[in-house]
Amino acid sequence: MSEEFEIQKLKSEYPEFFEQVSPEFLEFIFSEETSSKIAEICLENGIEDEEKIEKIAYRVTLALLEQVPKENLTEVLEKGVEIDFETAEKISIEIKQLIFSQIPETQPKEIQKEEDQIEEDEIEEDELTQPEKPSPPVTEKEEPEKPSKKDVYREPVG
Repeated sequence: MSEEFEIQKLKSEYPEFFEQVSPEFLEFIFSEETSSKIAEICLENGIEDEEKIEKIAYRVTLALLEQVPKENLTEVLEKGVEIDFETAEKISIEIKQLIFSQIPETQPKEIQKEEDQIEEDEIEEDELTQPEKPSPPVTEKEEPEKPSKKDVYREPVG
Protein backbone atom coordinates (compact mmCIF):
# COMPACT_ATOMS: atom_id res chain seq x y z
CA MET A 1 0.00 0.00 0.00
CA SER A 2 2.77 2.46 0.90
CA GLU A 3 4.58 1.61 -2.36
CA GLU A 4 1.48 2.58 -4.38
CA PHE A 5 1.26 5.82 -2.38
CA GLU A 6 4.91 6.60 -3.16
CA ILE A 7 4.35 6.05 -6.90
CA GLN A 8 1.31 8.35 -6.85
CA LYS A 9 3.35 10.97 -5.01
CA LEU A 10 6.10 10.73 -7.62
CA LYS A 11 3.54 11.02 -10.43
CA SER A 12 2.16 14.23 -8.93
CA GLU A 13 5.66 15.71 -8.43
CA TYR A 14 7.04 14.73 -11.87
CA PRO A 15 4.10 14.52 -14.29
CA GLU A 16 6.20 15.31 -17.38
CA PHE A 17 8.47 12.36 -16.65
CA PHE A 18 5.60 9.92 -16.26
CA GLU A 19 4.07 11.17 -19.53
CA GLN A 20 7.28 10.30 -21.38
CA VAL A 21 7.84 6.85 -19.90
CA SER A 22 5.78 3.88 -21.00
CA PRO A 23 3.58 2.09 -18.44
CA GLU A 24 5.38 -1.18 -19.25
CA PHE A 25 8.70 0.35 -18.30
CA LEU A 26 7.33 1.76 -15.04
CA GLU A 27 5.77 -1.59 -14.23
CA PHE A 28 9.12 -3.26 -14.88
CA ILE A 29 10.98 -0.83 -12.61
CA PHE A 30 8.54 -1.07 -9.72
CA SER A 31 7.74 -4.77 -10.10
CA GLU A 32 8.18 -7.27 -7.30
CA GLU A 33 10.28 -9.41 -9.66
CA THR A 34 12.81 -6.64 -10.24
CA SER A 35 13.15 -5.85 -6.54
CA SER A 36 13.47 -9.57 -5.75
CA LYS A 37 16.26 -9.96 -8.30
CA ILE A 38 18.12 -7.03 -6.78
CA ALA A 39 17.76 -8.51 -3.27
CA GLU A 40 18.93 -11.94 -4.48
CA ILE A 41 21.97 -10.44 -6.19
CA CYS A 42 22.85 -8.57 -3.02
CA LEU A 43 22.49 -11.65 -0.82
CA GLU A 44 24.57 -13.77 -3.22
CA ASN A 45 27.33 -11.19 -2.93
CA GLY A 46 27.34 -11.02 0.86
CA ILE A 47 25.18 -7.91 1.33
CA GLU A 48 22.62 -8.83 3.98
CA ASP A 49 21.97 -5.43 5.59
CA GLU A 50 18.48 -4.31 4.50
CA GLU A 51 19.49 -0.66 4.50
CA LYS A 52 22.35 -1.37 2.07
CA ILE A 53 20.07 -3.48 -0.14
CA GLU A 54 17.61 -0.57 -0.28
CA LYS A 55 20.44 1.83 -1.18
CA ILE A 56 21.56 -0.51 -3.96
CA ALA A 57 17.98 -0.84 -5.25
CA TYR A 58 17.63 2.95 -5.23
CA ARG A 59 20.82 3.38 -7.28
CA VAL A 60 19.78 0.65 -9.72
CA THR A 61 16.47 2.48 -10.17
CA LEU A 62 18.36 5.71 -10.85
CA ALA A 63 20.36 3.90 -13.52
CA LEU A 64 17.18 2.44 -15.03
CA LEU A 65 15.69 5.94 -15.15
CA GLU A 66 18.94 7.19 -16.72
CA GLN A 67 19.63 9.57 -13.85
CA VAL A 68 23.08 8.01 -13.51
CA PRO A 69 24.95 6.30 -16.36
CA LYS A 70 24.59 2.52 -16.32
CA GLU A 71 28.28 2.28 -17.20
CA ASN A 72 29.15 3.95 -13.88
CA LEU A 73 27.01 1.69 -11.70
CA THR A 74 30.04 0.05 -10.07
CA GLU A 75 31.41 3.41 -8.87
CA VAL A 76 27.94 4.62 -7.84
CA LEU A 77 27.44 1.51 -5.70
CA GLU A 78 30.94 1.62 -4.25
CA LYS A 79 30.73 5.25 -3.14
CA GLY A 80 27.00 5.60 -2.49
CA VAL A 81 26.48 2.36 -0.58
CA GLU A 82 30.01 2.22 0.84
CA ILE A 83 30.88 -1.30 -0.29
CA ASP A 84 34.23 -2.53 -1.58
CA PHE A 85 35.01 -2.19 -5.30
CA GLU A 86 35.08 -5.95 -5.96
CA THR A 87 31.61 -6.51 -4.49
CA ALA A 88 30.24 -3.43 -6.26
CA GLU A 89 31.65 -4.68 -9.55
CA LYS A 90 30.14 -8.17 -9.12
CA ILE A 91 26.75 -6.70 -8.23
CA SER A 92 26.95 -4.29 -11.16
CA ILE A 93 27.73 -7.08 -13.64
CA GLU A 94 24.86 -9.22 -12.38
CA ILE A 95 22.46 -6.25 -12.41
CA LYS A 96 23.39 -5.58 -16.05
CA GLN A 97 22.92 -9.25 -16.98
CA LEU A 98 19.73 -9.96 -15.06
CA ILE A 99 17.92 -6.62 -14.98
CA PHE A 100 19.19 -4.13 -17.57
CA SER A 101 19.05 -6.82 -20.25
CA GLN A 102 15.34 -7.35 -19.50
CA ILE A 103 14.24 -3.72 -19.96
CA PRO A 104 11.08 -3.66 -22.09
CA GLU A 105 10.76 -1.43 -25.15
CA THR A 106 10.05 2.02 -23.72
CA GLN A 107 8.62 3.66 -26.81
CA PRO A 108 5.50 2.72 -28.71
CA LYS A 109 6.36 1.11 -32.03
CA GLU A 110 4.73 3.95 -34.04
CA ILE A 111 7.05 6.52 -32.46
CA GLN A 112 10.05 4.25 -32.99
CA LYS A 113 9.13 3.82 -36.68
CA GLU A 114 8.84 7.59 -37.09
CA GLU A 115 12.28 8.10 -35.52
CA ASP A 116 13.78 5.42 -37.77
CA GLN A 117 12.27 7.12 -40.82
CA ILE A 118 13.67 10.50 -39.75
CA GLU A 119 17.14 8.97 -39.39
CA GLU A 120 16.87 7.36 -42.85
CA ASP A 121 15.79 10.68 -44.36
CA GLU A 122 18.75 12.44 -42.73
CA ILE A 123 21.16 9.85 -44.09
CA GLU A 124 19.74 10.18 -47.61
CA GLU A 125 19.93 13.96 -47.35
CA ASP A 126 23.56 13.77 -46.24
CA GLU A 127 24.38 11.52 -49.16
CA LEU A 128 22.77 14.02 -51.55
CA THR A 129 24.64 17.00 -50.15
CA GLN A 130 28.02 15.26 -50.14
CA PRO A 131 29.99 15.78 -53.35
CA GLU A 132 30.65 12.60 -55.25
CA LYS A 133 34.20 11.38 -54.86
CA PRO A 134 35.88 10.75 -58.19
CA SER A 135 37.05 7.23 -58.75
CA PRO A 136 40.78 6.79 -59.35
CA PRO A 137 41.74 6.73 -63.04
CA VAL A 138 42.16 3.31 -64.55
CA THR A 139 45.64 2.82 -65.99
CA GLU A 140 47.49 -0.11 -67.43
CA LYS A 141 50.11 -1.56 -65.17
CA GLU A 142 53.57 -0.65 -66.28
CA GLU A 143 56.41 -3.00 -65.59
CA PRO A 144 59.44 -1.38 -64.01
CA GLU A 145 62.38 -0.97 -66.37
CA LYS A 146 65.21 -3.45 -65.98
CA PRO A 147 68.59 -2.04 -65.21
CA SER A 148 70.80 -1.72 -68.29
CA LYS A 149 74.04 -2.47 -66.41
CA LYS A 150 75.69 -5.78 -66.49
CA ASP A 151 75.56 -7.72 -63.23
CA VAL A 152 79.02 -7.30 -61.72
CA TYR A 153 78.44 -9.32 -58.62
CA ARG A 154 79.87 -12.78 -58.72
CA GLU A 155 80.17 -15.33 -55.98
CA PRO A 156 83.48 -16.98 -55.46
CA VAL A 157 83.57 -20.50 -56.81
CA GLY A 158 84.87 -23.06 -54.42
